[in-house]
Formats: sequence, C-alpha cells, structure tokens
Amino acid sequence: MAETFDLNLGWIAAGLLFCLFVYMWSRNREWKIRFEQKVTQEISERESDIRRDSAARSGRTLSGKTLEKLVPFLKDFGHDPHDVRWVGDPVDLVVFDGYSKSGRKSVDGVTFVEVKSGDSDMSPGQRSIRDAVQKKKVKWEEFRI
Repeated sequence: MAETFDLNLGWIAAGLLFCLFVYMWSRNREWKIRFEQKVTQEISERESDIRRDSAARSGRTLSGKTLEKLVPFLKDFGHDPHDVRWVGDPVDLVVFDGYSKSGRKSVDGVTFVEVKSGDSDMSPGQRSIRDAVQKKKVKWEEFRI
C-alpha cells in the first residue's frame, strides 16, 4: 500500500510540474504578445518624429553637399576655383594651386580642403587624413598598365 501511495505521489508531482510548465508557457506567450504590442505602439507613436528627423538629416546632408561644390566660388576661399577638384569623401576638395594659370604645366602646391558648417566636426577618418598631411606622410605613386 505504501508503494502505491509513493507511485501516486510521483504521478501527482509529475502532473503538477506539467501543469506548472503549461501555465508558465502560456504566461510567457502572453508576456511576449504584450511586449510586441507595446513595441508596435511605441514605434507608431514615434514614427512621425523619426520621419521628421530623417528628413531633416537628409536635408542637411544635401545642403552640405551643395555647399561644398559652391565654396570654391566664395570670395574668401583663397584658391582659384579652376584649380579645385571635388572629391566628396573622405575629404571634400583637393586644390592643385597654380594648375590652371600655368597652362597645366606646374603646380605650386596641393591642398586638401574639408568644408564644415555650423558646429559640425571632422570624422575620425578625416582627422587621420589631416594628421597624415600635416606630418608630410604624403606620397606620389604612378600605376602603369
């Protein structure tokens, strides 16, 4: 009789564990569904802000790219616009000083120009290019095919 009681107790314990598992599994699904609903709601509430921010960033980028191309024609630029070549990335402009005046026979110097406006700052890559130029770590290489 004691063995039957132990056996029934084992089945009862197994049944309780199974019920606990099913309960926790269903609760977990409820939590997951609630979490997904909250995330979806948050995204929909912030969507207009996200879109507005994206449009503003895009506008600043486009105006910056346009400004970079117009800078050589500003009176304070200090270089002949005909000597300027627009690169865009990682630096904006390269100036071959004297190139257009000498009939393209000689250059007085080469200047890398990064155009910035407002409180924008150079990227780490741009800083490393500036540092390499300032340390005169610039080379000429000719590649022939």
